[in-house]
Amino acid sequence: MLLFGSCAGEFNKVYKSADTDYKYEYAKEAFASGKFSQASSLLEELITIKKGSEEEQESLYMLAMAQYCNFDYEAASATFKKYISRYPRGIYAEWAAFYVGQSLFESAPEPRLDQTPTIGAINAYQQFLDLYPDSKLRGEAQTRLYELQDK
Repeated sequence: MLLFGSCAGEFNKVYKSADTDYKYEYAKEAFASGKFSQASSLLEELITIKKGSEEEQESLYMLAMAQYCNFDYEAASATFKKYISRYPRGIYAEWAAFYVGQSLFESAPEPRLDQTPTIGAINAYQQFLDLYPDSKLRGEAQTRLYELQDK
């Protein structure tokens, strides 16, 4: 109980801090530790503060991955798309393109329901395959694409 209280207290201290470098490092540490909610809270703020920097690129990708790991697939898909639009040749562009499809795949409903997310996932995977034909993720993307087409 005491440990949990001190962790929450430390996060609040970081969250209220004006030191963006401290927040950035704490967000990376929280992300690496699997504390995706804490990382998301800090990264959302840091993206606007660090706009245009190398740190924004990493922060945006980490935010999308944190949302994905928190099962917030719609938000993750939107954030991955934002990453791709801002950094089409960024260091995480290939992974972001893949995870747009993966996020939509995870949120795709069963076949008898509205298939808008399914169609979006199919389009995202197809776009990924067109952009990165030699990717090591190609096989997984094709498998997901076939599963979605069966729906």
